[in-house]
Amino acid sequence: MSNTKLDLESVKIILDSKVVLDNVSLKIDTGEIVSLMGSSASGKTSLIRSIAGFHNITSGVIKIDNEVIDDSNKHIDVAKRNVGVIFQDLALFPHLTVRENIYFGLNALDNVQKRKRAEKLENLLSIENIVNKYPNQISGGQQQRVAIARAIAPKPNLLLLDEPFSALDYELKDNLMSDIKKLIKSENITAILITHSAEEAFKMSDKIAFISNNTVTQFANPYDIYHRPVSREIANFFGISSYIKAKITDSSHINCILGDFVGMVDQYNKDDKVDLLIRPDDIIHDDDSLFSAKVIEKKFRGADFLYELELKDKQKIFCYAPSHHNHEINEVIGITLDLDHLIFFDN
Repeated sequence: MSNTKLDLESVKIILDSKVVLDNVSLKIDTGEIVSLMGSSASGKTSLIRSIAGFHNITSGVIKIDNEVIDDSNKHIDVAKRNVGVIFQDLALFPHLTVRENIYFGLNALDNVQKRKRAEKLENLLSIENIVNKYPNQISGGQQQRVAIARAIAPKPNLLLLDEPFSALDYELKDNLMSDIKKLIKSENITAILITHSAEEAFKMSDKIAFISNNTVTQFANPYDIYHRPVSREIANFFGISSYIKAKITDSSHINCILGDFVGMVDQYNKDDKVDLLIRPDDIIHDDDSLFSAKVIEKKFRGADFLYELELKDKQKIFCYAPSHHNHEINEVIGITLDLDHLIFFDN
């Protein structure tokens, strides 16, 4: 039996005569948490609203558990898709208590089953002490936890979350993400999360789907999204990027001002010029190195500094260094380029 929970095949969405998404194909397995990423107005919310059933797709196929729920001949109603949705505004019922909000989707259960299900989620989400309060009597973080509990209570086929952490401060967000991820995994729920934060996506996701130019341009695990981006746009979106000029020396070697490196470059010809992607964590402070750079900017980040360095040919790169390596502006330091992956783009 297939482990695929959600299958999108060549999905196209047109809204108000505008192509929002085109040729989107994704396979998401049962129990996976997938983040949808991309610039504003890239179509992320339109996609999850179509998966939930609020929009009809224009063409293509959406399947849940191998059953077609939307194509050119069929559109299953929102209420019959068993999809839990949490939008930014949460939409808790103000006239219902926390417990009554959680009960809302459990009409098929008897009172004993309802209580048992609600108590399990309340304990897992640490909201057991506020069950008799109303939404306006609890904090924003607690409201998020209640919204999650209410969406998960009926054991949906899919859980769709549209920027659920955007209004929370860092500490609250960090704790909430950890608890929600544990809950989703413990319930073996398949979830799709929209976020603008790379940090949120890295912490929450098994995979990330990046949307650009109306389609998914990369679908990969967080490590590969960061270290093996398929475009400059993705490289820049998910972290600090520097690019230095390099030249192909043969089918497996590349040369730049910081040395010679081995990698698969057989799609290029000898002497082709490319731009080599350098992440700040690729640059190692090394006093014994043959290569050096001048510190031109520095930013203290607590555990480390983010240095902007100028190479001998005036090219600039970024470098992380532990905060006890406190170098002065214009100081020259030794560096080594330590690359596990050669990622480069056309010059």
